[in-house]
Amino acid sequence: MRIALLGSSGMLGSKAAEVFRARGHELLTPSHAEADLNRPHTLEKFFQTRSFEALVNCAGFTRVDACEEPAKFSAAFNVNGTAVGWLAKFCRKSGRILVHYSTDYVYDGQKPEPYVETDVPAPLNAYGRTKWQADRLIQAENPFHYLVRTSWVYGPNGPNFVKTIVGLLKTKSRLEVVSDQVGGPTYTGDLALFTLELLEKKAASGLYHFADAGHTSWYHFAKEIQGQTGLTSCEVVSALSENIFRPAQRPANSRLDLAKAAQAVGHPLRPWEEALKDYLTKDFK
Repeated sequence: MRIALLGSSGMLGSKAAEVFRARGHELLTPSHAEADLNRPHTLEKFFQTRSFEALVNCAGFTRVDACEEPAKFSAAFNVNGTAVGWLAKFCRKSGRILVHYSTDYVYDGQKPEPYVETDVPAPLNAYGRTKWQADRLIQAENPFHYLVRTSWVYGPNGPNFVKTIVGLLKTKSRLEVVSDQVGGPTYTGDLALFTLELLEKKAASGLYHFADAGHTSWYHFAKEIQGQTGLTSCEVVSALSENIFRPAQRPANSRLDLAKAAQAVGHPLRPWEEALKDYLTKDFK
């Protein structure tokens, strides 16, 4: 399959490129200058003259707290929302498959159970609102699409929670991590492979929730990182989110129901602890 991949230098995009190429797929990987989500005319110019079957969008404005600033929100809304609507319209008109990634932050976290694909989003923060706009635009245009809603993503080639915690474990004697927010960590290698399985198996078009199996709190995630790295000189203690200021409010419950994803690919999803071990031993730099 020939796949156009946006954001190929980012944390998710670079891993997707590696996984897709390893399975023998041909990639188009435009640079930011060639295809900029902030400048839709560059997208049209690049994609209109290229031949490919699927467009995978790994690009986006991912600085959650920065989105709370009005100037940054405007840029994020253009990149995460409006431009994705253009991609959806283009794919519908040209008969391409669109793959786009959504976030657990579209939910308010008030539900006691894991969120299923039919739950109605109600974002708590500005970043979540930009992503929810893209979700709605894709569903309104309704090209053949895989809208993959994921959570707590980490991987090589980008800032992420695992990298931050490892750095702090090496430099701090005491570390407070919130214990009242729960969700599912997601390794970019597994997210990329899931995407490829949807494409290769020709799964039904629509929204899928994906994370590695199981769930945890940020505190227990940090403790697992500490256990797997052996960086035990730092004391990791639990804290309440109300005592740690962040500009953007986070949902207390980010757990996603993964039943539809597992059914689509025909096998169970692997535990998040196993995925973390793979990242730390093979990909961590």
